[in-house]
Amino acid sequence: MQFFDVVIIGAGPAGLKCAEKLGNSSLKVLLLEKNDEIGPKVCAGGLTGKGIEYLGLPPQLIEYSYNQVKLHVNNIASTLKSDTDFAFTIDRKKFGQWQLQKIKAFPNIEIRISSKATVVNKDFIVVGGEKIGFKYLVGADGSNSIVKTFLGLKSRRKIIGIQYIISTNKYQDFEIFFQPEYFSAWYAWIFPHRSYISVGCGADPKHVSPKKLKENFHQWLNDRQIDISKGKYEAFPMDADYNGIRFDNIFLTGDAAGLVSPFTGEGIYQALISGEETAKAILNPSYISDKMPAVIHKHKRHQQLINLMIKSGRLKSLFFATGQQLFKIPKYEKKAIELFG
Repeated sequence: MQFFDVVIIGAGPAGLKCAEKLGNSSLKVLLLEKNDEIGPKVCAGGLTGKGIEYLGLPPQLIEYSYNQVKLHVNNIASTLKSDTDFAFTIDRKKFGQWQLQKIKAFPNIEIRISSKATVVNKDFIVVGGEKIGFKYLVGADGSNSIVKTFLGLKSRRKIIGIQYIISTNKYQDFEIFFQPEYFSAWYAWIFPHRSYISVGCGADPKHVSPKKLKENFHQWLNDRQIDISKGKYEAFPMDADYNGIRFDNIFLTGDAAGLVSPFTGEGIYQALISGEETAKAILNPSYISDKMPAVIHKHKRHQQLINLMIKSGRLKSLFFATGQQLFKIPKYEKKAIELFG
């Protein structure tokens, strides 16, 4: 049986960041990716200012940046503005490849693609019939994490996202649409990229079934006369049920840890932070993270906000409309940008 100090399952943002921080250490690291290519992920490609600042992304990887976002509440539009850019779109494939290039030079890291873990235990996994032992295991394997399943953690809070990728330059604004009769407490979006747009929506299936969400989405698209005839349809689950990161010698990061925002659906920044902090904890057993508390606090705030909106029932429209008016006041506009970011 081959043995590694650290096995990382999943080469998304969290897994790649964890591997990067373990690079050039004395630890023997194995990074596994079930797909045949690292980089492409089903994702709207939106990122907040915090994520951009933390990453230090080269300018060519940022497709568009915005210091204002259009908010639509029941077809009434307003604009959320800032002195600095706070909303961005990136190409997920190029982003993943950029992360990958940073770790390829490390001699202590082995990368395997087309490698799916089918069995997980407390000190070994099985990949393609091969048994692989480890001292530490990092679950960076997304919302349907096999590592999370092994730990006996059931996700009580998943969000379903659906979108169309449409080749067009017609839409140039970063737009968010709150329309409770279609999306309950959640929203639809239009995120422009260089050669296409992501137009999508999301909701908790406990409150809007996947079938109903798709029907509502298509009705909304029809209302706005958005042509999807040549678009590529995609659906993706997002885990927003955070239960912790460390479980003895096993760690969960990013979506696998349920760190996706239950309000915005954003998860890249949380994935990066949790990946890095996991690596630091592995390298230094006495390490206490100074970054994760803020990530967890914001996650709780977003969950409280969602709970409040759900409990508002038929008053959701009034709730959103009141927020839209408050955001016109500079003090509350700044708070809204902080909340989203």
